[in-house]
Amino acid sequence: MIKRRLVEFGVICLVLTWVPWAVLGVLGVNLDEGVGMLVFSLAASGPSLAALVMWLLYRERRRMVRWSPVWPVAAVVLGAIGPLGACIIGGQLPELPDHAASVVAGAGGVLGAAAYTFLAGPVSEEFGWRGYVQPRLREYFGPLGTTVVLGAAWGLWHVPLYFLNGTGQHDDGLFTAAGVTFFLELFPLTFVMLFVSEKLRGGVPGAILVHAAWNLTEELVPPLGGGVWVELLVMTAVAAALLPSWTPVRTGRRVAR
Repeated sequence: MIKRRLVEFGVICLVLTWVPWAVLGVLGVNLDEGVGMLVFSLAASGPSLAALVMWLLYRERRRMVRWSPVWPVAAVVLGAIGPLGACIIGGQLPELPDHAASVVAGAGGVLGAAAYTFLAGPVSEEFGWRGYVQPRLREYFGPLGTTVVLGAAWGLWHVPLYFLNGTGQHDDGLFTAAGVTFFLELFPLTFVMLFVSEKLRGGVPGAILVHAAWNLTEELVPPLGGGVWVELLVMTAVAAALLPSWTPVRTGRRVAR
């Protein structure tokens, strides 16, 4: 039953995302304004919209978030530590204030930057990845197995963006240092989100906060260049440091490892 539901989710998610993106790419629509931006944004919400469709079809209930002062702080720190750590190690910290100020101004101020940060990625994706897929994978896999499967699915979903003119991924290129490290970094980031959402009981809000902190810090720090490899190493080290603290947590029908 769970495997069938995951397949259904995957099909719905890809139809909602890849089909509109393919149409935009073939037609060469401008993604920065008008209908192009609207269609692109709705398609980018495919994971969360697919989770909504599955809930409307089956009305499954999931565990509620347990509020604590721990997971919000941990989510922000763990989400920001990769890009910020690479910035510090690379000696770019003095450039950070000016670059961050220009990014915030370009987004229409603090409120504009905050709104874009949360909506473009965290809210549009995490109800699907961490809210729907992750707990169902945990019925079968431990933390590492869930990380590998979900990280790979998350990366695969992003691939069309590298062929869609007007996206940041297209500008970076698929087979560049930025492109390769992006996909590799999704695995330790997936584990960090799993840790915050499940181990610290932050649920989907915790995953959204990690994702938002990561996205925003990526934008605020100066371009890392070769430092993207440092960022990958920092995130991998963080995930490895968190792994020993994992304890069995009951999810669904059995104790997940």
